[in-house]
Order: sequence, then C-alpha cells, then structure tokens
Amino acid sequence: MPDFFDPPPETQNVVLIDAETLREPEKLIIGCEGCAPDDAELPFDNVLDRVTGNDLAVTDYVMVESMAKCPQCKRKVNEKTLVEVE
Repeated sequence: MPDFFDPPPETQNVVLIDAETLREPEKLIIGCEGCAPDDAELPFDNVLDRVTGNDLAVTDYVMVESMAKCPQCKRKVNEKTLVEVE
C-alpha cells in the first residue's frame, strides 16, 4: 500500500494547470478560508482532482498561468487553500 503522505517519486503525477483549466473548478468555489473560515474544509487540490479525474494520493498541481480566485472575496486560491464548494 503506497504511503499517502510520501509516495515514491516514480508514482507521483505533476499536473500543470493553465488559466483555461482553472475556470471549471473555480466556478465550484462558494467561499474560501479567508471569507468562509467555518465552512471552507476542502483543499482546492481536491476540487482539481474532481474536475481532472486525477488521483489525490499521487497528484500535485502547479498553476502555471494564473491562480484561482475566490468568487466571494477575490482572494487568490492556491492548491492547498481550503474552500467551500457547491
């Protein structure tokens, strides 16, 4: 069984996320840890996994062109920012 927190390098999957790819997961955000601290419980990379179909256990994301923004407060959202989603 692979170690969830430290998978071997040969099993890691690094996915580059461009601005166009960010549009769909960004639409799912209701609030972020900045504007909805009591409700934001899901790291944004989990939302990216949902949209891309990748496996959270072995996938890391790099946003290359721009960062996502919270539609509520307009704060920047990175891969590990906690969000509330629909």
